[in-house]
Amino acid sequence: MQIERKYPVGFDSEWDVEAVRALVRRARHAVLVAHTNADGDAVGSLTGMTALLTAAGLSEATPLLPDGVPEELAWLPNTDRIVSAKDSPDRCREAIADADLIVGLDISSFGRTGMLEPWLRASQAKKLLVDHHECPDREAFDTVVSEPDASSTCELVYWLMRAAFGDGLFGKEAAESLFTGICTDTGTFSYSNDRPSVYLAAADLLHFGIDPMHINRCIKNVFTEARLRFFGFAVAHRLTVYERQRVALMVLSADDISQGGVQSSELTGLINEVMRLRDVDCGILVREEEGKVRLSLRSKELYDVNQLAREMFDGGGHKRAAGATSLRTLDETVEIVKKKLGLTGNQ
Repeated sequence: MQIERKYPVGFDSEWDVEAVRALVRRARHAVLVAHTNADGDAVGSLTGMTALLTAAGLSEATPLLPDGVPEELAWLPNTDRIVSAKDSPDRCREAIADADLIVGLDISSFGRTGMLEPWLRASQAKKLLVDHHECPDREAFDTVVSEPDASSTCELVYWLMRAAFGDGLFGKEAAESLFTGICTDTGTFSYSNDRPSVYLAAADLLHFGIDPMHINRCIKNVFTEARLRFFGFAVAHRLTVYERQRVALMVLSADDISQGGVQSSELTGLINEVMRLRDVDCGILVREEEGKVRLSLRSKELYDVNQLAREMFDGGGHKRAAGATSLRTLDETVEIVKKKLGLTGNQ
């Protein structure tokens, strides 16, 4: 299928497409990796690129995740090929040792890959990064395709691989994966969608036989009764709204999560419920899990949560969506957040 439009659409960065093409054509075995606590963009770019590299003729393409595929995304094609470092560390280490190409997806650095990080850094393979976060670790990769203005890594993979190899690599599996990542990272086109490129990419992907209604059902209709009830509990009992600062803060302890009968992966989307509040501009979810405290930050217009996450806990992400990990206690972390945003006074 030939799509007449040229690439890229509305991006400012220079991409070394020739270098990407050369890396892929010279590779025998590619290892692909995305970040811990994988979301739709991470899994979608991982499985989509796996399909594309296989179509490009690589003998082997091995996708890895630090802690496996979230249950709600296991329906995506090629997820059965993903090796979890948590479950099969030896297989991951062996795959990395055998690879002659490492492809980082939806990560700004190998620091986002958990226990895989030292093996990836030590690898002598050529390294390619495709990512849409700010401040990529360019020193760790031979070729970097970085586009912070892209809606998602999946959108970026679409434009990059189409530029490098044309439309011939694309089929239903790759298109389904990439469309899913675009949908999840834009909240089904409700944010991170201020450039025409995201709509053009989504429209192009429809030409490869995907069913967008089916994909949206798979993304959205995934709640168990326990998860739905826990969301209600969290909103009713663990949410504080600071009207003057237009901030909503939700704090969940490990006991809250355990007693609610949900897994940490099932908290995906909870921060988006907070952002439904009309008079709230910034929402922050602070949750305790596995000996760490994780933060999810969102904003509509006034707050730059990427900057907030970096300044408080060396986190990061995007201006409107970011995350961080704190090694302090839950109470200490909450106090840092309150002090930073001036939430210690009246609500």
